[in-house]
Amino acid sequence: MSKIITVPEPESGLKFIDVHCHMPFHRPKNDQLPKDEEQYLNYFKMGGQYLITSTIDMQTLNLTLDFMKKFDKDFGFTCGWAPQTVTYTSKDKYDLEWKKWIDFIQNNSEKYLGIGEIGLDFHHAKTLEKRNNQVEVFKKIIELTRDLNKPYILHVRNAAEQEFDKEHPKHRFNKKDGVNKEILDILKDFKIDPKRVMWHCFSGPEDYGTSLPNQGFILSVPSSAYGFNRWRRVTKFTPLESLVTETDSYYQHPYKRGPINVPSNVRYSIAAIAYSHNVPQKLVSEKTVNNAKNFFTLNIE
Repeated sequence: MSKIITVPEPESGLKFIDVHCHMPFHRPKNDQLPKDEEQYLNYFKMGGQYLITSTIDMQTLNLTLDFMKKFDKDFGFTCGWAPQTVTYTSKDKYDLEWKKWIDFIQNNSEKYLGIGEIGLDFHHAKTLEKRNNQVEVFKKIIELTRDLNKPYILHVRNAAEQEFDKEHPKHRFNKKDGVNKEILDILKDFKIDPKRVMWHCFSGPEDYGTSLPNQGFILSVPSSAYGFNRWRRVTKFTPLESLVTETDSYYQHPYKRGPINVPSNVRYSIAAIAYSHNVPQKLVSEKTVNNAKNFFTLNIE
């Protein structure tokens, strides 16, 4: 019988930065989440120092720009073109939306904190054609933005074994770290400094939890690491100096699966890291806040 692990609750008085959420965002029906404004205000009331949301396409970018007309204090965003966007955007819309996004990102660098989320997701792209398409778009984004001096926020999702492309069984993508290796090769080809790169919602494999920080990359721990050991396990041996915290809300709830999370739950990321590293929560709070400030060059006290 497996032992039930109880991770201590987040302590009161913690300071925190959610480096990656999705707010405002189109929400599922009957989600029962607080309104975006309420989530924003509650986040700072509970100890938030800065809040960073991530856009994934032109629609979410426009939502974010509109939200920030009223709520922009200690709130910023990263500008992304997610791999899901590459795979699921209809053909009749894609070229126009892509052109608008590239135009914004190249001509408005003062408005956003970083480029992302961008990357590869071989769960959503299940055929070789779709995976190659994501790879080519990822390369284009790096090529068009590498001189903007902005950090990158990566979406990295390997194909599970049942998602291997059976028509191309020996292809390099059909490995538990196929996406990791592909992205590392691309970043190397474009000479991207690892210190400019964050692996958002880092999910492994486990050996990458030490090899990536050794190269200079930053890894982000989601709030779901609190309730799900697999998320804690992959960064157990990652130095605190290489970790930041996120919720990926409204995804990655600390206790449950499903789109019901909020940014203030980033406190649970702190509790999860403190447990896996056997250190005080306050120390994790201080380290991760400082890491986020340095990575994004945040001008906060």
